[in-house]
Formats: sequence, structure tokens, C-alpha cells
Amino acid sequence: MPDSPACSIGSNKDTVNAIACNPLSTRGALALVSTVLAVLAGCASQVPKAGGATPAPATGTAPSSPSTPPRPAPPPAVVSPLMSEQRWLEEWFRGTPVVIALADSSTLAVDVPLVNSFDAGSSSIKPALAAVLDRVATSLRRQPAMRVSIAAPADANGGAALTASRTQQVREHLVSRGVSATRMAAAGAVRAGTAVQLRIVVTPQAIGHLDDATLPVPASGVKPTAAAAPGVKR
Repeated sequence: MPDSPACSIGSNKDTVNAIACNPLSTRGALALVSTVLAVLAGCASQVPKAGGATPAPATGTAPSSPSTPPRPAPPPAVVSPLMSEQRWLEEWFRGTPVVIALADSSTLAVDVPLVNSFDAGSSSIKPALAAVLDRVATSLRRQPAMRVSIAAPADANGGAALTASRTQQVREHLVSRGVSATRMAAAGAVRAGTAVQLRIVVTPQAIGHLDDATLPVPASGVKPTAAAAPGVKR
């Protein structure tokens, strides 16, 4: 059967025209198109919808929980005035025979070896002890709630008179550095030949008088009345 001019391959190179002229080619093309459409349908079913949740990973591993936030740093420790003076004095006399330590929560002990404080049989203060007394006086001026007790023992062969004289010299030195004599006290009996002992003690501040006139007047115009503490005159 002669080829139709419309189906002539030599006269027309168009693929569609060639498929249309060949029944076998037409069936193959239809099968190919069906296969392509099936593949496209399968791909479309796996595409997530807009706004939908993302599928979980195939591994089956659960998502990790957020890490625990770090704990806040603890507040800085509160340093008492006595501890502050202890650190300050330690900085001054580090590496010397002077011993500075807290005897308890309200007492700072400052010990100066006797050989660095007085010559034998003398009550004249040596430069090393004078340097310590100068710094102790600075601490006392800075901390009005603190007092100091003094023990300036005699030599091993000395007596009570030498002890009293040395203690008086220490008191006078502190007074000359601006410390009131009312803030000093002589220690009790001390053993001869031991170190000069200064004890800086924190004492509570007494309330001498409550004055209502110093209290602010409230908005209502009624002046408050402070209750008198037991044993306190108004």
C-alpha cells in the first residue's frame, strides 16, 4: 500500500505525525504517557501540603529536649567591717612577724613580738610597734563601732610597773593618732615576756534617745508618737 503523503517520513520529520501514522508507535506512546502520569501522581502524593507539619524523620529518633539553662551565679559573700580591716592589715604586714587573725566573729587579734616592740627594761615604743599602732589607729578611725584592748607585757624578769608603763605608752601613741582614749581598755593580767596584744573588738552602738521631732509628719497631719524603749528616757 503506498504511503500517504501526510504519513511520509521522508517528506515530513515531525515525530507526532510519525506516531499517528504507525499504530504500534501510538500504543507505545500511550503506554509511556500512562507511566509518566503514574510517576507524577506518586510524587505529588509525597509533597507536604502548605502549612502542614513536616514528616518525622524515618530513623525513629525522638527530637532532643532543649538544654537546661545555666543556674544563676550565687550572690557575692558579705564581708563584715572586721574582716575588711583584717584583710587591710594583713596586706600591710604580710611577711613580717606580726600575727593578724580573727579570734572570733567580733574580735580581731593583732600580736607584735615583744622583741620588736620594746627594748629590754624600756617602755619606749620601737619603730616596728609604732608602724602597727599607726595602722590600727587608721582602722579605728574608719570603724567608729570598734574598740581596742591593750596588753603590753613586761620582760620575762620585769614587773607590773613596767607592764603599766608600756601599756600607757601604747595608749598615748594611739591618742596621738586620733583615737579617743574612751575607746581603749587595758587587758587583764598578761604573762610577762609574751607579745604585745591588741584586740580590736566590735561593740554594739547604744541608742541614747528617741526624739519624735526628727520623725517626718505624715500626709494626714497627725504626728506619730514613738514608743519609748524600756529604760530609755524620752
